Amino acid sequence: MSYFDDIEFEEGSKRKNRDKEELIDALLRKSHRPVPDLDLDAIDDIVNYLLEKNQHSKAIGCIDSLLEYYPYSNEIWQRKAIIYDHKGDYINALDCFDKAITLNPNDEESLINKGITLDNAGRFQEALESFDSVLTFAPHNIDALFNKGLVLEKCDRFEEAITCFEKIISVNPDHKDTYYELGYCFDYIDKLEDSLRAYEKHISIVPFNYNAWYNMGVVLSRMGRYYYAIESYEMALSVNPKFASAWYNKGNANASLGMLTRAISDYKTALNYNRKDVFALFNLASAYEQMGSYKDAIENFTKALSFDPTHYESYFGRGNCYYQLEDFNKALRDYDKAVDLFKENPELWYAKADAEYNLGKLPESIFSYKTVLKLNPENFQAALDLANTHIDLEEYENADEILGKLIDLKAAWAEPYYSKAKLYFLTGEVELGIKYVEMAFTINPQERFDYEFESDWEKVLQFLISRDS
Repeated sequence: MSYFDDIEFEEGSKRKNRDKEELIDALLRKSHRPVPDLDLDAIDDIVNYLLEKNQHSKAIGCIDSLLEYYPYSNEIWQRKAIIYDHKGDYINALDCFDKAITLNPNDEESLINKGITLDNAGRFQEALESFDSVLTFAPHNIDALFNKGLVLEKCDRFEEAITCFEKIISVNPDHKDTYYELGYCFDYIDKLEDSLRAYEKHISIVPFNYNAWYNMGVVLSRMGRYYYAIESYEMALSVNPKFASAWYNKGNANASLGMLTRAISDYKTALNYNRKDVFALFNLASAYEQMGSYKDAIENFTKALSFDPTHYESYFGRGNCYYQLEDFNKALRDYDKAVDLFKENPELWYAKADAEYNLGKLPESIFSYKTVLKLNPENFQAALDLANTHIDLEEYENADEILGKLIDLKAAWAEPYYSKAKLYFLTGEVELGIKYVEMAFTINPQERFDYEFESDWEKVLQFLISRDS
């Protein structure tokens, strides 16, 4: 009687596990016994049983015991390799796969599993070669094509991965996992309609895959179809209500539609499942900021920074809230921290410049405005603000030079004309000031008002000053 024939493998039964343990003990003791039959299903059963318990040494001991009887068994060497792979010992796993392949060079299963181990080890090119060796004599092997496609994805070779997956579909039009991967690949290369169709096909086969519903929501959001995206996220959440990423992205879709109250609710739910999610905290704070709830926004930007002190966006967002509350000192402190983290961002320098201006730190403000223009020379509003700051410092030549360039570049923009008019009024050249006011009124006729040149020039100057404030 063999050791394997009398074992009844009934799922979940105590008898089954007891029989497994008895067999494992017999194999490990290497006591005198008849040669066991080579029952691969039974071997797989005890190997899986031990792997589930992370008892790798026992599993290898059992396989070694069997190899004493079947040293030339390709199947047993392959199973030993799988144990090592499960353990993360890829060198020994590959050595065992090579022994198995030496015993049967055309064994598709061994070659594919070796490729998977090479993939796990990060040796992607060798993994592709292993899969290709199968495809040379079995060009329609779905496992080889599928795993090759997965490795190509990791190498960002998405077009080639798509070719592999489409070959699978030509052989098996209902291969659900392939449609899922096609959806991912098409999304990555911005073929969004193709991605959407692939996910829809996958869901038609596997309707309760919440990851697929979620991914489809991401694609729909990228397409700007936010209402449909929300429906997809809700389908994902109906299957897995604790799916934090789905709550987060549903919040983003609601925010994109301007439904900020709903977005805030979604972000809060996401944070119930992952309270340290900096992105959810940041977006929650940003939604509060858009609603004008600056104190709530500041609270959540601060929480985000407690988890990631390098998140410059939260410093920037919190600084903007302080700015709106006219607490320019705190705003400037946050802008300074944001700039320290991301010195190449002109938007941060611009906010810093405005805060400095409002604090009366005009030389510092000029430096910051100039930095904005170094990083983004086409920011004409920053150039105008720089010119106006020079005017406030009575550095009229610098202002005049900047305004002249702005007028040359944007002749149809009234603002530099107004600023130049103000400059001339302040330097006593009233006629030139009036000339530039009239040029600005020509561009913006809705701002024109009646005045007398001789008696009302102070009224015009006050108009120009009030426009700046």
